[in-house]
Amino acid sequence: MKHATSAKSIFQTVLVFAGTIILTMLGLSAVTCYDNKYITKATLTQDHFCLIPEKGYCSLADGWELYPDTLLAPEDFSGKTLPHYSTWAGEYPNLALFHADRNPYGAATWRLHLQGSGNVTLYLQEPLCAAEVFVNGSCLGGPGEVSFDHYSPLLRDTAYSFFVDGKAELIIQTANYSHYYGGIWYAPIIGDTDSVSRLIALRMFLFGLLFFSSLTLSLFCIAFWRRQNSTYPNNGSDFAAFYFGMLSLSFALRICYPFLRLFGIPLVRTIYAFEDAAAMSGIYFSIQIVFFLFLPDIFKPLKKILCILSLGLCFAVILIPLFLFAAFPGSVLWYGPFISWYKVSMAVILTSLTVYGCFMGLPHTNTALAATAANGVCLLYGVLSIGYYEPFIGAYPEEYGAFCMVIAFAVLMVQRSQEMAKENVTLSLHLQEEVQEKTKHLQELLMERGQLISELGHDMKSPLTSLLNMAQIIRLNDIMLDEDTHRRILKIEEQCSILSERLKNIQEIAADTSAPIQREPIMLNTFLADFYQNYHPIIELYGPNFLSKITPRPCRIMGNPEQLYRALENLLYNAADFTLPDGTITLSLATDGSFACIGMSDTGCGIAKEDLPHIFEHSYTTRSDKGGQGLGLAIARTIVLEHAGTIEVVSTEGKGTSFTISLPLSAATNPQLP
Repeated sequence: MKHATSAKSIFQTVLVFAGTIILTMLGLSAVTCYDNKYITKATLTQDHFCLIPEKGYCSLADGWELYPDTLLAPEDFSGKTLPHYSTWAGEYPNLALFHADRNPYGAATWRLHLQGSGNVTLYLQEPLCAAEVFVNGSCLGGPGEVSFDHYSPLLRDTAYSFFVDGKAELIIQTANYSHYYGGIWYAPIIGDTDSVSRLIALRMFLFGLLFFSSLTLSLFCIAFWRRQNSTYPNNGSDFAAFYFGMLSLSFALRICYPFLRLFGIPLVRTIYAFEDAAAMSGIYFSIQIVFFLFLPDIFKPLKKILCILSLGLCFAVILIPLFLFAAFPGSVLWYGPFISWYKVSMAVILTSLTVYGCFMGLPHTNTALAATAANGVCLLYGVLSIGYYEPFIGAYPEEYGAFCMVIAFAVLMVQRSQEMAKENVTLSLHLQEEVQEKTKHLQELLMERGQLISELGHDMKSPLTSLLNMAQIIRLNDIMLDEDTHRRILKIEEQCSILSERLKNIQEIAADTSAPIQREPIMLNTFLADFYQNYHPIIELYGPNFLSKITPRPCRIMGNPEQLYRALENLLYNAADFTLPDGTITLSLATDGSFACIGMSDTGCGIAKEDLPHIFEHSYTTRSDKGGQGLGLAIARTIVLEHAGTIEVVSTEGKGTSFTISLPLSAATNPQLP
């Protein structure tokens, strides 16, 4: 069975891996064919003029003349043929190849001949890192300042509109002393104004969708993680939501660069370091997610190495552009390729780890494998397609791969949340069943205990009664008893009476806990009226007046008549014991919202303040001289609580005591109840 499961896991892994690679390659092929500057580019005539389309747009990828290490104005080309390099946009990432010391920095002039007619718009994407644009000898402006003495880089996408009547000359001066790429790295776009405007709008819409979707996921997951930790602080932290939130946040920060380019940013090195750090952070949090969800207990040394490496790269990509490039410009040559191949290597490692998780049959690893495989293919494709693929509207392969990671891990989080919800429901059902089983078992134990106590009490009562009767016979017949023996016989009778009363109380307590009470509808008005009629003659024998104040409004409850009778009986006798013959005891019934309020008040001696908090406790009594055991009020309180009610007492020493029992009304009485 285990071998069959392993074979099934291997088959699923291979299927997911191969399917992901095929689908990713199909997607990349589609964007390469339909959103690629190197395919939809201006046609070159025989005399190397770029034809501007009458409708639509194209890229100015081919036909460039490069003049390195010099800034040439339009007048410098008047009637002259200057030595130059024929090139295409993106062929030279910087000027290192033109310098013996491999210094990538410097200024350059780029020249292109255009042919067309009408109003056109030139969209210049992020010239690296300062530029000046001339068309037919007129300066149209540009981002930053290109002169060496006043060099001022500026990251900004710019658009220029001008009129072409036949042929035109486009000259772009560039300067770069900041970034590891420079010059015309991104092919400019040219076309009619409406088409270029739509292109820019679509590009902003797509990147806005990528940015805001990932930012929303990030904020939601981080807020969810914080709420989870604050709600369940002792259950440990589930860092999966936090790691995914930070992964989405890193992608959002990384993908927002088109919006930053609209306004222009002078801190070139800082912003590029920021973007690289966001990409490195995405790798770090991807590693954390994979290890946390799939490999928490194995490969710990590898996890530590990868986390330290990826976290170290997050800081390195900030420090190197800011400090190392200025001191050692030659380091620029290896920096870009190193970053690209590092990303590819980490993608391969992440894919390998998820493949291992799939082979082990771990949950959700197929989703993670699809994410890491797609990301790895996109990263590799991005490295290999430099100079062959550059999007008009969409993102780069590396960015598509990172977004695939965000979406796939979002799906994974949803799957995981659904499983956790199902597990919670299952646990709740099992817990409810277990509670019911334990409750049933406890009730059975209580019934057995109550029955046992009752039987023991009954068995003890017979010999105790016999002992009491024998003592009374001896005392009453006065059989050769001296005074001391007579006194001892009386003491035996007294102790037997006390034991008999205590056995009675024990049987009452056992009866209270032996089984849950059975409830039935009770009309309190009639119930209390009958109680009053039954006990009125008895209380008057004690001496006090017994009065009743029962509301005529119908008061219906669900309760046990016998239990309520016992509770009221205990309160009544308690009042009679502490009320003088000229006093008054009052039984009352009123309503208060959804509760019926039964009152038992007297004008007796009252209860001391220090005794009030304890009068409902078992075995607590204030009348030891009368043989009280402190059970009556405790039993009354237990009965009231079993009826989902409350019992309260108000007493003033020397003036009397008032007990109030509040019981919930049934729906038939209270129309507010469902």
